[in-house]
Amino acid sequence: MQAIGFNYITATLLGLVLNVGAGEVVPLSGAAWLAAMAMGVMFMSAFVLMARSTERTGISLTTIAARVALIIPVVCGYLFIPGQPEPRWGAVAIIVGALLLLFWPSADERKGNGSGGEKFGALNVLYPLGVFVLFGANNFCVDWTRSTLTSGPEQTALLSATIFFFAALCSWVYYFATTKSRRFDWRSLMGGVALGTANFFTTYCMILALNKLSGSLFFPVYHVSAVSVVVLVGALAFGERMRKVQWLGLAVAIVGIVLFFV
Repeated sequence: MQAIGFNYITATLLGLVLNVGAGEVVPLSGAAWLAAMAMGVMFMSAFVLMARSTERTGISLTTIAARVALIIPVVCGYLFIPGQPEPRWGAVAIIVGALLLLFWPSADERKGNGSGGEKFGALNVLYPLGVFVLFGANNFCVDWTRSTLTSGPEQTALLSATIFFFAALCSWVYYFATTKSRRFDWRSLMGGVALGTANFFTTYCMILALNKLSGSLFFPVYHVSAVSVVVLVGALAFGERMRKVQWLGLAVAIVGIVLFFV
């Protein structure tokens, strides 16, 4: 939690530096501030939930759940943002089917011979499902706020900084409320700075891209790339192994994502 807190402080400072360096500051509207506050809470919650899901189900499955969440901003963008194209409902159905394959319990888990000998628990599904919902909702909220509550690219850095400021505030409140041993850890600081830099520029560049591309085109490219890289890293760096049905689910998910282009 220290690393997550330092991550959001770093992202906030980067946003402020870029906003000041851009020249004239265009303040956000009151509605944009409220939206940024809500997204900050959601960003922090998504990070914490992703950490819990990674501990329980692994980095590969957790990240796949976060990335196939693209169907949420695409569908919601069509419903709530004027001018967004209609999603390909067949692709949405394929991705939902992929999720069922990815998180279907193994025979050992159903018999109670899973990790630690426990019966397959609801948390094995609820954690990645929560990641799926929160990441999808976050992406939609960023797209909706950018398109309806800001005045263009000149407010991109300030919007990002505001989101991360509220995420940082929530992170430290959560940290002090839930952690008894609060000794400062330099590794958490260093890791948080590295994570915050990547986290900020991911969100910053995502908002910039959404100013040029529709969400229905951008999000598939973004998520297919993330899924491919993380599954490879999970296998090579962390020795994670997926079952055959999960590999099938991954393949089906990628097919569903690509179908958004066709």
